[in-house]
Amino acid sequence: MSQNHNLEVKNLSGCRQSKVIFSSVNFILHPGSLLWVRGPNGVGKSTLLRVVSGLATPEKGEVLWNNHSIHYNRIPYSNELHYLGHANGLHLGLSVKENLLLMAELSQRNIPICFDYFLEQLHLHSYQHTLVKYLSEGQKRRISLAKLFLFPKRIWLLDEPLTSLDDRTQEFFLKELSQHLDQGGISVICSHHTVNGFRGKIIRLTSC
Repeated sequence: MSQNHNLEVKNLSGCRQSKVIFSSVNFILHPGSLLWVRGPNGVGKSTLLRVVSGLATPEKGEVLWNNHSIHYNRIPYSNELHYLGHANGLHLGLSVKENLLLMAELSQRNIPICFDYFLEQLHLHSYQHTLVKYLSEGQKRRISLAKLFLFPKRIWLLDEPLTSLDDRTQEFFLKELSQHLDQGGISVICSHHTVNGFRGKIIRLTSC
């Protein structure tokens, strides 16, 4: 990954149901940077992540990628990021493998040679032909994580990525996150989990 890309948030405010729930959020992330977003339920962590992803419009402020506002031309920015929300972004009527093939098609990429490796590490290999609607919440989360690893992008915006994961899968995810940062990636993570051994910036949202 190139080392010349920055993600900047300036004086950002966000709303939910016409009510301002956070305001005056500022940060800048350089390649290799990790930002933890903390705060109690209801203060707007998920809304902040959606605004930073470009899926929601800020009440005030702007999000800049390479010094350009993402709200004027979102496509180049969206091509650079993975957004993982609570819903996992999966098609329930497709199998595990079909979901990943669809992601490859949307990303205009081929399935990489490491496909089987990541399915094994995420305990999905024996389920690759199973329809997603029959899988547990933890298995669905692991499919979403597979997208991060199989189709690398510069920015990971992750909402509670460790939810529903067993200890072994959490450890594997954190290893891949470390590698992502070492390669110049950027990540913003909303999480209630305390993760030892990871340095990064922290912002704490409070109720307006």
